[in-house]
Amino acid sequence: AIADVYDNKSNDAASPSSQDPIIRSLTSSRKFNPTLRSLTHAIETHGLTYRFLRRIMEAREEDLSITQYEKRRDVAQYGEDTVSNILYLSLETVGVRDDESDKVASDIGVGLGVLTALRSTAFRASQGECSIPLDLATKHDISMDTLYQAWDASINDGDKDSEQLEQAAAAKESLRGATMEMVEMASFHFHRARENQGKVPKEGRMCLLPAVCGLKYLDSLNECNYDVLHPVLVGGGDDAAAVALERRRKLSLMMMMGRTWLTGTF
Repeated sequence: AIADVYDNKSNDAASPSSQDPIIRSLTSSRKFNPTLRSLTHAIETHGLTYRFLRRIMEAREEDLSITQYEKRRDVAQYGEDTVSNILYLSLETVGVRDDESDKVASDIGVGLGVLTALRSTAFRASQGECSIPLDLATKHDISMDTLYQAWDASINDGDKDSEQLEQAAAAKESLRGATMEMVEMASFHFHRARENQGKVPKEGRMCLLPAVCGLKYLDSLNECNYDVLHPVLVGGGDDAAAVALERRRKLSLMMMMGRTWLTGTF
């Protein structure tokens, strides 16, 4: 469906083939799928670059068969192929097409990709998958059992014997170590994006608002002592402290989003 749109716009050799298996699978729903109809309108109105769309679809399809990435750079590359490309497309919709803006979008995308991996830790563990890349998991001695023990320790503070408490503490510490290394990588990219955001034209600044959510999640991780499975971060926790922390998180996020919207900087 998407390829058909590009084929209609140009017949040169650079046009994507309508025989593309991923694109062809969408064809039957093109007329009735509101997402495809909106995307078609955006492509025709703003001339969106096909390779950005293609990279997103390829990365998402490949991710379906991956239970654990091999290296940290693979997680970063997934963020580049998905989030960064979405930001490139967002910039194109407001007419911003320059290398400096793309560099900022790239850093934000990589940072958000790494944080998305962390945020998905609990869900992926429930599916028998590990969001911590193998190189970090090996370094910090993290297995699926480690994740389950750390998760149980985060949501159940009830009756446990001394051996179980010791195992849970060790599991949480191992996961915390890996989490902090991934946070360090994400923070580096967000810091570089912040330093260079002034190079992005004013009309493109709002396209970078997703960075605010990533920065807020970094703050929340710090507040929870980098316990990526803390009930406040994964959804849960009925005690007064958890509820109060969740309210502060939401209020702070709204304030940060508002400030960014008004000033154009995050």
